[in-house]
This record gives sequence, C-alpha cells and structure tokens, in this order.
Amino acid sequence: MPSFREHEVVIDLRSTEFVRPAAILWCVVYALLAKKRGAACRVLVPLNFGVCTYLKSVGLFEMLLESKVELDDRGISKLESRQVILPLTMFETETAAEELANRAMAYLKVSRVGAANIYPVVSETFGELAVNAVQHAESSIGAFGLIQFYAFKRREYFVCCVADGGIGVRRSLEKNPKLKGTFSYDWTALEMAVRERVSGTGEVNRGIGLFGVAEDMKKAGRILVIHSGLGALSVSDKADSKAKRSALFPGTLAYVSIPA
Repeated sequence: MPSFREHEVVIDLRSTEFVRPAAILWCVVYALLAKKRGAACRVLVPLNFGVCTYLKSVGLFEMLLESKVELDDRGISKLESRQVILPLTMFETETAAEELANRAMAYLKVSRVGAANIYPVVSETFGELAVNAVQHAESSIGAFGLIQFYAFKRREYFVCCVADGGIGVRRSLEKNPKLKGTFSYDWTALEMAVRERVSGTGEVNRGIGLFGVAEDMKKAGRILVIHSGLGALSVSDKADSKAKRSALFPGTLAYVSIPA
C-alpha cells in the first residue's frame, strides 16, 4: 500500500470532464489515507462547472473539507437531485451500514426513479457490500458508500459503490488459517473471494454475502467490479469472472451496475 512519505499529495481533477461514482470513492480514499499518514493533501477541483456542481451535490467536497483536505470550491452551489439516491457517506459499523441500506430503500420509494421491483435489489446489494467492508476491511479511515440513478442514451441503471482504505481482500482472506499462504497475488484472492462460503473469518456460516452478490450480478445487464490492491475482478452475464492485474487501489472498491 502507498506510504505517502511525501510532504504533500495533490489530486488534480482540473481536466476532468466526466466522473463516475467509483472515481469519487477513489478520490476520497486516497485523500483521506494521505491525511491519515501525515501528508498535507490538496484537491484541485475540475474546471468544468457542471462536473464541479455534480461533485458538490453528491457530497465529495463537503467530506474532503470536513477531513481537512485543502480544496477551493468557491462559487459552486449544491443542487438537489432525485438521481442521487444516497450521497457520499462514511460508515464504520454494521449497524450504520444497514441503516444506510434502509435509508436508500426509503428514498427509492419516494423518488420513483426506475422500476419499483428493482429497489430491493439495489438496497440489499448495497447493504451486503457495506457490511462486508465493515466486517473485513480494518480500514483506518472507515468505509464509504454512494448510490446513484443514471439515465443515459436510452439506458437507465442504478450504480452502487462501496470503498475502504483497509487491508485488502487478499490479507483479509489470509486471516483464515486454512487460507494463509494460499494466494500469491491480489487477483487470485479476488477469484476465491466470490466463491461460496469463503471468508477470512473461518466460520462455516460466513462468506455467503459476497458470493450471493456475485451470483446475482450474473443476471442480464448487471455488472459487479471489485478492485483490491493490484487486482480487479468483473462479474456479469457475459464475463467469466476471471480477475486480472490492475493499477493499485489502497484498499477495496466494489462497483455494481443494475438496470433500472
């Protein structure tokens, strides 16, 4: 994981023209880990006014400023949008994770975006990913979640994102004595993590949650992407769930796309 030995870390978003929820969580995790490890951190906001307004509206700027990250968002107003189902939120306990899933379900019912029969899938999927992060990540900065509705090019879908700055999937699984030393790489650990009853706890009744999410994402049009350490795994009705090497993420990030 990055040591952030530099005195200052700068995250430059000035040329950004479009931001997906996963990138928002990436920004939060890197910035807060830098602060946690003693570096001064500065985020340069997008020059694109629309992108800036969006990032303000989902709660990114507020969270960074509350965490003492240097950021100049002058002149940017926060706009309310029915498409932001759950704004960027930090949580640290299973109870908080479950409360966020319930809050998302309640908001979906009044927002009336997408198909109502998909609402439980969205809230339950988010809840499983959020609880999994709390149980296994050991993140010094907590975990973060975001849910959004998209309508783009005649396609409507929900996106759920959960991320943490913790120990990663491989180290979490290796806390199970039966799995210790099993994985040489982050990507091989990810392939094991989505199998039934595989858990870092070693308890026989654990390990169903992430497996259940992965199986559910094999339905038409759905996608699950898990990025942990140097590995990334994609699960869908088309992919074969084979993980690959990727750029480093200092923790675990899970992204789900569900047709609305």
